Amino acid sequence: MARARPLLGTVVSIQAHIGDSTESLVECAVAEAFSTMAHIGHVMSAHNDDSDLARMATANPSHVLTLDAHTVHVIRAAQYWARVSAGAFDPCGAAQTLSRQKMRPGLVGNATGSLDDIEILSETDVRLAQPVQLDFGGIAKGYAVDCAMDVLLAHGVRDAMVNAGGDMRAVGQRKWTMDVRHANRTLMDVRLHRHPRLHQQALATSVAGELNSEFVLSRTHLKPKWHSVTVQADTCMTADVLTKWAMQSSLLCPSLRKVLRLNRGRMWRTQ
Repeated sequence: MARARPLLGTVVSIQAHIGDSTESLVECAVAEAFSTMAHIGHVMSAHNDDSDLARMATANPSHVLTLDAHTVHVIRAAQYWARVSAGAFDPCGAAQTLSRQKMRPGLVGNATGSLDDIEILSETDVRLAQPVQLDFGGIAKGYAVDCAMDVLLAHGVRDAMVNAGGDMRAVGQRKWTMDVRHANRTLMDVRLHRHPRLHQQALATSVAGELNSEFVLSRTHLKPKWHSVTVQADTCMTADVLTKWAMQSSLLCPSLRKVLRLNRGRMWRTQ
């Protein structure tokens, strides 16, 4: 069974193999997976003025905000990855830059807070030392893919692929052949890379330059060290975060490679 819907600023497709389950049960599982992804996309949107991120951008200092549990989970993950990557992953800097460029209409105001200004009080409550702008476009999409897969597994689906515009995850016995098209310096100059088959893991790709004006450098390079990065890891959220880090790291970055090993990760980069 294969279904697709426009979500998360892209087209999301779900392929689920029925096995011994009836088609109606799989249809319910797929519908719930799409619904979960739509919910995550809404609460963590930087384009909607009623999202959790919009509320955080205009919050009063020291005021406790009650957020969606998914949002708090991703904030916690973002704080961890910002620390581990030594700032290569920086959703606050990205949001501030893109807001100044009028590319994040849901983030109004001039909030300059950082992830360190967010104190997590519970699974749904946070306190902000000052307003914080966040751009969770990549990490939220990867997280949504993981959550959709959790829904499918909870319904008994054992063979599936969720693909959100290149952020994808597979479970089950099937090995999925992946072709990743990496754009080079011009729109007409492309190269196709065939990766090992994706089996019970996730894959994410990030691109800088002409094909992605929304990629923001968080380190002080004049330009990205790499033009495109693909990472394979255990979860889609992890794979997506690591592409942002890898895009700005040197050829031999011991800390990045250590994290890749811990997450059974592999990495492909093009200049």
